[in-house]
Amino acid sequence: MSVSKMQRLTVIATMKDADAIVQRLMKLRAVSIEKTSESVPLPDSYAPHTDVSGAAARVARIEAALPVLSKRSKRKKKLFAAPTPISPEAYRTDGRYDTAWKVVEETHKIIDGTAECRAQRQAVIDKMERYRPYLSLEFPADFKGTESCGFLAGSLPSGIGFTKLSAQLEGIAAHPTQLIADNTGLYFTAVYHRAEEERLLRALSALGFMRAALPAENRSMTELYQDAEEELAALDTVLERLETRLAVLSDKLSEVEILWDVERTALLAEEHKRDLAATEQCVILRGWCPVREKERVTSLLSLFSAAYEFADPEEGDEVPILLRNNGFSANFEWVLGMYAYPKYGTFDPTFIMSIFYFLIFGLMFADAGYGALMALACFGIVRWCHPREGMRRFLLMFGYCGIGCIIFGVLFGAYFGDFPLAFMQNVMGIPADQLPRLSLLPSEAANIAILFDPLQNPMAFLILSLGFGALHLVAGMAVKAFILCRRGKVLDALFDIVAYWVLFAGIGVLFINQRIGIILLAVGAGTVVLTAGRHKKGIAGKAVGGLLGLYDLINYASDLLSYSRILALGLAAGVISQVINLLATLKGGGLIGFLLMIVVFTIGHLLNLAINLLGTFVHTSRLQYIEFFGKFYEDGGTPFRPMAPSDRYIKDVSLEADTSPTTISADMTRD
Repeated sequence: MSVSKMQRLTVIATMKDADAIVQRLMKLRAVSIEKTSESVPLPDSYAPHTDVSGAAARVARIEAALPVLSKRSKRKKKLFAAPTPISPEAYRTDGRYDTAWKVVEETHKIIDGTAECRAQRQAVIDKMERYRPYLSLEFPADFKGTESCGFLAGSLPSGIGFTKLSAQLEGIAAHPTQLIADNTGLYFTAVYHRAEEERLLRALSALGFMRAALPAENRSMTELYQDAEEELAALDTVLERLETRLAVLSDKLSEVEILWDVERTALLAEEHKRDLAATEQCVILRGWCPVREKERVTSLLSLFSAAYEFADPEEGDEVPILLRNNGFSANFEWVLGMYAYPKYGTFDPTFIMSIFYFLIFGLMFADAGYGALMALACFGIVRWCHPREGMRRFLLMFGYCGIGCIIFGVLFGAYFGDFPLAFMQNVMGIPADQLPRLSLLPSEAANIAILFDPLQNPMAFLILSLGFGALHLVAGMAVKAFILCRRGKVLDALFDIVAYWVLFAGIGVLFINQRIGIILLAVGAGTVVLTAGRHKKGIAGKAVGGLLGLYDLINYASDLLSYSRILALGLAAGVISQVINLLATLKGGGLIGFLLMIVVFTIGHLLNLAINLLGTFVHTSRLQYIEFFGKFYEDGGTPFRPMAPSDRYIKDVSLEADTSPTTISADMTRD
């Protein structure tokens, strides 16, 4: 309904109260702080004592442990988990805080131990892979030959066979023995005369020879391989034990989640403190506060040795925007936020937009069956799952839009398309000429509509769509006229808005009463031509501006035609529904036909719902953003984001009445 009035809050407090004031203001969620250190330059300023890096490190440490515990937790995962009610101050003092940190630290030790263990395990596996080709060696691993004969072991690239190796060594006093040959290469040993060692190595190098890296131990390769297997088994036992301990720790996942919110709140407090300006003894806080929250903020600040002031915004101030709307319209604020927030002091269109959004969405996706699914699903989730505020408003908006779909679906006789008619004709066997024809507009085809069936009367649906579009555009112009009148520009409203209304009325009346229509056209067009260029300089400029004012009729006509998309999307959803119903009831009655109908009906209509729900949302929003807002909207505002504690997992139930500085911990950091 309106943009909340804001006042600038300036607080000067002692340095020792800075922590408590920031923390209590965060609990109030009523003050948006700005970077005071830049807006209030001080000749001898001091940076307030903060521990942002330490707080950020603690949060990061918890964040690293959370997914590890969550992965192993047996807790039932919920799509919309209710936050845990808790008092952070009591949490810090009742032992749960320290217990949660012990869980985090032990989790990190296990993470580090697991990483080290896995690295060792991989090293053992790599070692076993190196040993595997040489398990059939008859000599110890460190055997190098005798005084006159040498011994080597190694491999050649895959593709080189033992025959080629033997041919390469022909004429050299060496005897190769194949161990194994696989896709990794040819593994072999060779006994050679030491006098031939140089020739042998040159010949092998030409083939890509790689000497085996065998351990320098006087033991067989089989024994060494068995040792590696035992080492691998021991490491697997350690990993299993660590995993078991993690599973036990995961039972404390909820406590660690609470700890994350507590430490995240501490981090936010430190970041807010960093934005304060400070001297050696005092801090200065500047921010914005909604006027309706002024009393609560005053009650809080009066408990401290602080001076504070509330002041109205000045010209040029970037005032944050807080919208105030009724229970229905507030659910559509996020649609407005996707476009842009209004500038401070301008008109908030959320209420009017929400009504037209409800109507146009319902008209564009007019089906009582789909609307009922949307309403039941969205309202049901809100009722029983208790989602957070942002998701709650999102769901409520689509729930209300579902009601709009039901209303227009009943008027147009759409219940999952024409499913009732298809069922009666194809499953129950009722002849087509005996099906009901209920629509207000005459129709040769069967229907159960109250007004008309859009698929049978597309022109009537187009006229209705354009009629809604005309009403939507006129409402946008009316808002513009209201804004101009509120600013004292009544003549501008008459010349720039009312004159076009007279012109539009003349065009409409022309088809009913030609004489009156011509008079209205003349009055409207004359007013536009004579006044549209009133702000231009010179007679020529005013004349050209007046003629260009008539050109705006083309823009209005273009905007009006944009609403034909209501017809396009409505017919698309209806035709797809008809096809689905035809396929679902094609087999007629009987058990097989009934089962086939359920499968095709369910899958087909769920897909149609998903596709057309997205299209309807996009195009309904587009009509608000371009056609409606284009007539009057002044954007450029930034949303009001008050200081607030982290509440991803918890709900702070600390009593706001308990604002005594003596009850507030001045240190939100972990020792």
